[in-house]
Amino acid sequence: METARCKAFASAVRHGSFRGAAEQLNYTTSAVSQLVAALEEELQVTLFHRSRRGVQLTADGEKLYPVIENFIRQEERIYETAAEITGLTVGRVTIAAYPSICAAWLPEIIRRFRERYPGVELHIDDSIRRYVLEALNAGRADVGFLADQHDFEGEWFELAQNPMVAVVGKDSPYAGLDAFPLSECERTPLIQSSYGKDKDLEAIFDRYGLRPNIVTTTRNSSTAAALAQSNMGVLLVNELSTRMWSFDVKILPLDPPQYVSLGMGVSAASASSPAVKAFSRFVREYFREL
Repeated sequence: METARCKAFASAVRHGSFRGAAEQLNYTTSAVSQLVAALEEELQVTLFHRSRRGVQLTADGEKLYPVIENFIRQEERIYETAAEITGLTVGRVTIAAYPSICAAWLPEIIRRFRERYPGVELHIDDSIRRYVLEALNAGRADVGFLADQHDFEGEWFELAQNPMVAVVGKDSPYAGLDAFPLSECERTPLIQSSYGKDKDLEAIFDRYGLRPNIVTTTRNSSTAAALAQSNMGVLLVNELSTRMWSFDVKILPLDPPQYVSLGMGVSAASASSPAVKAFSRFVREYFREL
């Protein structure tokens, strides 16, 4: 397979259109369309459903996408390793991370990393834990920043113990407390981000045998915080997330105190990449110096 065809296909998947792929690859839209058509002819399958709104993977395309992504990555590894032999570090690192980590940690990490390794491209995808973990285990992401729930298949490096906190409105009956009692989770209305599938919180609830009274769920923790500000319920979240906001809320520690292990996972499919190894090593050095 020609790499150009594969890259055009993969970029169209990520952007949902040939136009978006063309802008990323610095091609014309027609050129991207022709490359994808040539790949389909070579493989004897239809990869996309095409419409005026863009492109969507067919069932065959969904099966081939991770394989083609791996093909592209393996070729990149060849050039990365060759560059490493000559004393250079080049390549691409795809990072998947919680939005809170993207906002609180990554800007300074990336600024310093690029000063040392200007030849390495960094691509960032912020999402909830489920999608970060899926991207890592499937090899779509090289490095992930998330909480440790002992369900990751690659290398794991703990970076920080972050406290869980309760976010309440200034007029909430809990606003005058020094800490939010975990036992209240069964009685008071709770707002939960991650669509109510927060593994970090589920582990805490299970540990204490609690049945949380979750009444509202959302993907975005900022939306959840806005609801808490309006006294629609109590939001439990890691403290790192609260650094992103400017809401008029009260942030309380939990009673008893609870912490999550935040760290960095390196995909098994990417562990041999010189660029990924350089980034992983740099991040660990960065946190050791804090």
